[in-house]
Amino acid sequence: MNLKGRLALMRGGEQAVGTVVQLVESKDDEGTCYYPVFDIPTRQHEIITYRHGTAYSSPEKWQIGETAAFIFEAGKPDTVRFLSYWGIFWWPLCLMAVAVDLLVIGGGYFLLQGYFTT
Repeated sequence: MNLKGRLALMRGGEQAVGTVVQLVESKDDEGTCYYPVFDIPTRQHEIITYRHGTAYSSPEKWQIGETAAFIFEAGKPDTVRFLSYWGIFWWPLCLMAVAVDLLVIGGGYFLLQGYFTT
């Protein structure tokens, strides 16, 4: 989803509070990880079940019954995202961090180009 789509989601998306109903355990070579599973009620009185994509190494990160805010497009359960600034805009923020560095380097080179000529 691009920045324009994310802004449209923030402007017209449905907000809801989801509750952790289960911690799915996953075992691999590095140990045991836990994925929180949320039930999110919609305005149409439906329940969206959302399994968070990030696993946590300890079950203490999320407890059953904890709540979190979500945003999604009505009728599209695949667009569910955590309602947090970093959760929505993480990719544009990373790109802006790189762009600012490049602007500073380029601006410094432009301002000091007289010192670099031989």
